[in-house]
Amino acid sequence: MECTKCKKKLEFNHFSYKDIKNNIFYLHCDTCREKIKMQLNKKKIEMDFYNNIKLTKIIDCECGKKYIAFRDYHIIRHENTKMHIKNLNNKK
Repeated sequence: MECTKCKKKLEFNHFSYKDIKNNIFYLHCDTCREKIKMQLNKKKIEMDFYNNIKLTKIIDCECGKKYIAFRDYHIIRHENTKMHIKNLNNKK
C-alpha cells in the first residue's frame, strides 16, 4: 500500500486501521501520522511560549502607559509616540 504523505510503498503492517470492523486503513503510514501529531503539539507549545512572553515582558512606562515589548523596537516606537512625549513634558 502507498502512503499518500511520503509516497512510499509499504506493507500493511505499517498502516493502522481507521475502522477495524470494515477493514479500512488510514491513508498515511504510522510514521507520517506520528509526525503530524508532533506538529500539532509543536504549535500548542509555541503558542504557550508566546503567551508566557506576553505576560512577562510587560513594561510599565513612566508616562503611565503599560505595554508589551518583545524587542527594543517596541520600546523605541513607544518612546516616539505623541502620548509618551506629551505625558513626560506635563510631568516636568
